[in-house]
Amino acid sequence: MKKLVTLIVVTLINFSAFANNDKPVKAVKAELRTEIIKLLGKADFDYKRDINTSIEFTINNKGEIIVLTVNSDNTNVDAYVKNKLNYRVVTTEANVVGKTYKMPLTILK
Repeated sequence: MKKLVTLIVVTLINFSAFANNDKPVKAVKAELRTEIIKLLGKADFDYKRDINTSIEFTINNKGEIIVLTVNSDNTNVDAYVKNKLNYRVVTTEANVVGKTYKMPLTILK
């Protein structure tokens, strides 16, 4: 009987460890997107029309953004995004480390 009670308690502890209260994925992505937009700020290079591109990035174990690719033919856009985002720390509290994200980006004129 003692072994059965111990087994039940251990099982309950294991299940409670997996029942965490993480934020939903959409909320995490929205927070992360908002933070990236703040980090990018206003473009500091000259352009004549809106620029549509996408960026692919990951978050390292220090919470820093690592830009993997910028899908743009314009080298100014590539340099701008990498200079503004690479190795900037995100404050999003959710577990975003190690995941790869792809985000559309429009730079308005």
